[in-house]
Amino acid sequence: MVMSNRRSFLAAVSTASLGLVGGCAGIRGEGSGSHPVSEPVTDWPSFRGDRYNTGFARGVSPTSADPSIEWTHEADGPFWGSPVVADDTVFVGNADGTLYALDATTGEELWTFATGHRIEGSPAYADGTVYVGSYDTCVYAIDAASGDETWRRDLEGLIRGSPTVTGETVYIGVGCHNLACAVFAEESDEPDATEGGWIYALDAVTGETEWRYAVGDEVVSTPAVDDETMYIGASNDTLYALDTGSGAEVWTYDVGDMVWSSPTLAFGTVFFGDWNGIVHAVDAASGEVEWTADPFARYISGSVAVDDSGVYVGDTPYNTLDDPTTHYGEMFKFDRQSGEELWSFETDALEVGSSPVVTDDRLYFGTHGQTERDGLGVYGLTTDGEEAWFVEVGGRGVGSSPALVDGTLYVSGTDGRMYAIR
Repeated sequence: MVMSNRRSFLAAVSTASLGLVGGCAGIRGEGSGSHPVSEPVTDWPSFRGDRYNTGFARGVSPTSADPSIEWTHEADGPFWGSPVVADDTVFVGNADGTLYALDATTGEELWTFATGHRIEGSPAYADGTVYVGSYDTCVYAIDAASGDETWRRDLEGLIRGSPTVTGETVYIGVGCHNLACAVFAEESDEPDATEGGWIYALDAVTGETEWRYAVGDEVVSTPAVDDETMYIGASNDTLYALDTGSGAEVWTYDVGDMVWSSPTLAFGTVFFGDWNGIVHAVDAASGEVEWTADPFARYISGSVAVDDSGVYVGDTPYNTLDDPTTHYGEMFKFDRQSGEELWSFETDALEVGSSPVVTDDRLYFGTHGQTERDGLGVYGLTTDGEEAWFVEVGGRGVGSSPALVDGTLYVSGTDGRMYAIR
């Protein structure tokens, strides 16, 4: 399916003339499949919490109605990467190039591991090992208890996305040279850092390549993986479904703009957003479109969360010089089966790039901006779209995705602080 790019047109007109309505292409009935998160969640070992990227913390206690900050931990640079939580430890990467391991209860620093450049993706934890990529073009395997390096691989491109680990394989996208990555890609010593992009499957124990799929453009998206297929977006306007064992192409879906959003796999459907501001629901088996929704956003850079009934995603709206009205970032809930917009919540920020986390009756996400200002931080909403609380975070706010474990929300801020909110 091909969509025309609306950016050049809409950027030149006032968003005041555009109604914020959802557009659906096709209706999904009681479809096949089920939600892959069927049991209560006890940890958060990867970006979006699981290998399906659902962002759904089923059965997890929410924070209190009037939460407090239990602890903070300060780093040497801003946090853009999202934390993961496993074995009572918070693992999070920082723009200072360091991976931090913090006690989840106290925030005490257990160890640090230095890479050669920025870490903007999430680590992934599996079987006592933490895997993380860096702008130094390497992916690392680190012993979770000691912080010692197990192996590293130079994959020849900046790594902004996060690894997904299943069984004995690490899946990861490589290559970032647009937007925030551009200046670092131009400075890189790797000749292909400003050109290429790949999808890798690596042996989790040795780091050896099991297979590699060349995309030809950057791959910032984090894979969603089931037993037979992995799903991932790329900046060549394409969503890929690849065979997990061989890397062979199962199908591709033509999006019409860059995909930095990480796909979510649930109910036999792949859900994701794109830089044209469109939310897509695609049949996981065939790659056929089920529905699309159009909130008239400038772009969607974050990933969706999917629970039993809804699809949740934030946006960055259009703000143009010829329109005196300031439009603020919103969080949306769409019906999972039809794509109908169920509600929207307007924030006080210009960008909602944070990927939300949803539990049985609460939704958590961050807001950020291009400059430092008041009114940026992390929201707690009901799943009906009502504000429960807001905690302000300094710097440029929160561009990362929170992690929720046992009533505590772990949030990394661009002010260089890691927060535990309970």
